[in-house]
Amino acid sequence: MGLSKLLAIVDGTPASERALSAALSLGQAFACRVDALHVEVDPEASIPILGDGMSGAVVSQMIDSLRETSAKRREQASQIFDALCTRPGLAVVEPSQALKKGEFGVSFTHVVGVEADEISIRGVLADLTILARPEVDSDLDLSQSLDAAIFDTGRPVLLIPTEPPAQLLKTVAIAWNGSRESARAVAIALPVLKQAEKVVVITARESAVKAGPSELTNYLAGHGVEAKTWAFTPGEDSIGNSILIEASKANADMLVMGAYGHSRFREMILGGATRSVVNDAQIPVFLAH
Repeated sequence: MGLSKLLAIVDGTPASERALSAALSLGQAFACRVDALHVEVDPEASIPILGDGMSGAVVSQMIDSLRETSAKRREQASQIFDALCTRPGLAVVEPSQALKKGEFGVSFTHVVGVEADEISIRGVLADLTILARPEVDSDLDLSQSLDAAIFDTGRPVLLIPTEPPAQLLKTVAIAWNGSRESARAVAIALPVLKQAEKVVVITARESAVKAGPSELTNYLAGHGVEAKTWAFTPGEDSIGNSILIEASKANADMLVMGAYGHSRFREMILGGATRSVVNDAQIPVFLAH
């Protein structure tokens, strides 16, 4: 079991450079292909959204501005790929080119459309979709793309923070509560867990866990993964923040967790551990629903 194809979303911002860099690191570690995808916004398709209640002149100005921004980000995405892949001499292949098992290669695809839609289409045949959390002052909204990657593809997502660690597979923490989502995340993350030097299972002592952390470590042992348990007593912090604090104490380089234990609507309204971790994590987060 391993990874054969990674999808890295490159929107042309410095944040997406981190996403591609992380994808390349994992692609080389697993000897698999990395497909970089840049989705350019179609200004014409945005007219119905932009034009509601606005004059024709204002709409035209907004479309021109959007077209200019889109062109700039397209060029920046190309430059990011050239800097990280072409100039270093990595094996650059065509998007349609098939690679053999254990063969590393990278491709770049540029399409015009809606990023969330393209992720929904292309992510179903990727073992992992990699996105970067936007900069604090960015005008980009990650929510729709992240939602599409998690719910529409049935595949896991790796969310890259503002300042990711130098290594991704040294210490991997698992946020465990015995739920369906956390169990599925662990099962899907097995290739990553097998590559990690150290694995820790983080569990809140006061939570009702159907399958305990020791049972999880026994399960992982059957897959050749040696894991240690890491229990903590929840304090005043939210469970999401508590998990991040404990992961930091464990010197984790990546966090594996199930996404959205509640319904999607309830999670959007109430927040929850997933939203807290997505917003605040300082390490990459491997999410699966």
